[in-house]
Amino acid sequence: MGRGPEGIVEEIRNDVERGSAELTARALDAFILLADSTEAKSAEELRSSVVELARQIASSRPSMFSLRNVSFEVAAKFAEASRYTDNPGVLRELLKQIAASVLEEQRVASERLRRFGREVLSKLKGVVTISYSSSVLAVLKEVGKKVKVYVAESRPLFEGRKTAAALAEAGIDVVLTTDAAIGCMLKEADAALVGADAILSDGSFANKVGTLQLACTSKFLGKPFYVVSTTWKALPTLEYPEEAHEAEEVLSPANEHSLLSTKNVDVRNPYFEVVPAELVTAYITEEGTLTPSQMAELIGSRFRRYKEVEEAVCGRGLERAD
Repeated sequence: MGRGPEGIVEEIRNDVERGSAELTARALDAFILLADSTEAKSAEELRSSVVELARQIASSRPSMFSLRNVSFEVAAKFAEASRYTDNPGVLRELLKQIAASVLEEQRVASERLRRFGREVLSKLKGVVTISYSSSVLAVLKEVGKKVKVYVAESRPLFEGRKTAAALAEAGIDVVLTTDAAIGCMLKEADAALVGADAILSDGSFANKVGTLQLACTSKFLGKPFYVVSTTWKALPTLEYPEEAHEAEEVLSPANEHSLLSTKNVDVRNPYFEVVPAELVTAYITEEGTLTPSQMAELIGSRFRRYKEVEEAVCGRGLERAD
């Protein structure tokens, strides 16, 4: 792994275990490191470096909208602030302050999200979740031992085991199960609770594969299906980029069979999938508990800001999704 901001970008690109909220915080570290390590000798050179870093972060994991949103927000705010001075030393300090302020916005949003999540979960006795989400984990820790948690292990990298271990360490009653048994577990629980890597303009969202299965089962069983996410993960788009990974993750040495190693078997390893808005009961966000239609309205109301940020970084604005 290289040093400097580029090393952090590479770290984000290759990290398949941490959720988008944690990687977003890491992305902000890259801007602070850029301010400390840049050799830019002019204001224009520094501005170009900030924009380029924002683009690199956004493209490192395009399936995680929050990476794009926070990095473009930093770049846009820096472009505005740099209109008032050409001193590279002053601008370096400004860049660190802007990155720190966006990080603080993230922290405040997470605190508000936990509060709204506590209000929802305080009425429940058991929930089912899948994979690993720092936001889901934070909300569950808010209610502690009051809620029993059923966790699907989330193949092929078993991020759910990380969730189960963290919950157990916090003293929460937890059951770890296979992805295929998630429907059985939901029969014992009151609701499903998952994180999100992206929220689209129609109120749908993307998360780790297996989430759609859980959402459909929740609908069939008449159980509420909640999504825990800050609105930083939303974009005014209906397009979601696929993110697939190596077949070797599925064909681990422990379960590989000679048949599966032949060219006659197509091994697919998708990481994320989109869950339709009609399967979502509500989003638990820093803005409160929102229905999918309310989430869509919120994204629409912020379109002008999305467009301004896009123009500041890419020189062109987003087009409104219909």
